Amino acid sequence: MSRNKVSRPGQRTSPMPIQRTSNTAVTIDGPTSDELIEVLGKALDLRDNDTAGHSNRVRRYCLEIAKAMGCSAEELKQIARAGTLHDIGKIAVPDAILRKNGKLSPQERRIMETHAWVGFTLLRRSHFLEDVAKVVLAHHEHYDGKGYPRGLKEDEIVLGARIFAVADTLDAMTSDRPYRRALPFSAARQEILRESGRQFDPKVVEAFDSVPESVLLQIMSDEKRRSARVPFRATVNCIQGGQHYTLKGVNISEGGLLLEKDEGIRLGDELEVEFELPQVGRPLRLKAEPIRRELPDRTAIAFRFPHPKDKVVLQRHIAGLVEAYSGSFSGLKKIA
Repeated sequence: MSRNKVSRPGQRTSPMPIQRTSNTAVTIDGPTSDELIEVLGKALDLRDNDTAGHSNRVRRYCLEIAKAMGCSAEELKQIARAGTLHDIGKIAVPDAILRKNGKLSPQERRIMETHAWVGFTLLRRSHFLEDVAKVVLAHHEHYDGKGYPRGLKEDEIVLGARIFAVADTLDAMTSDRPYRRALPFSAARQEILRESGRQFDPKVVEAFDSVPESVLLQIMSDEKRRSARVPFRATVNCIQGGQHYTLKGVNISEGGLLLEKDEGIRLGDELEVEFELPQVGRPLRLKAEPIRRELPDRTAIAFRFPHPKDKVVLQRHIAGLVEAYSGSFSGLKKIA
């Protein structure tokens, strides 16, 4: 299969058309479709905290490589969607395999590899995701034909999947895993260059190598900060429905808090939280919403539309702690 534009002529007839076919497949296109894709991507990250932020980093890496290859606006849109949804098939993989700290057994590996087919089967039911589904199915194929699930090679692999293969490897190698620490950017780059013509399409590798290192490092820095949960053992005062609760924090991210116990806090009902951060001369008072329970006896809350000044304070606090813990956050050139 050669590189072709992935648009489907006549697909859009209104800003958000909905089409139903005889097999009950539904198409929703326009801004709402991309919002739904983003929600699905965040849901996947919630299921596997060890790879939180992975989908968004891969999406952004893919876009930089695709731009360097001169891809059209329509191709960029489809590649971005595929980058977000590439691992959606992992919803069918048991947690015991998905979150295993050690090496997978041959049987576990076979089960893990089914996620490409599962994702394809899910996504192809939507007309506006048909091209995305093809990328998802092929995203673990290798240029030399030694990948899975179909052993495709060279131009038999759709362009989006060939781009994805490089972006995914970059992110996998430069991210912490339960069984190993993240590798420096320079090591990941050398591995990708070394695998040109084997695992990766040489033209994609050439495009990757042309993207300024500073651009890729900034993506890495931005997204790891956004997805990071850092320890937060401070007191958190909560008000919900006129009731006051004093709870202890477990960790904090740009998007919310994890609290010990719940003391009667109700999911779905808005609350106000107040807490202090070190070296900040005032308490932060934010609107929030409890969104889920976690074991043992913990409640996750999401901040709702924090004031820009409060958002900056949170970002700086988390960035500083990420740098302190990993030694690789602010200006990741330290490990490049």
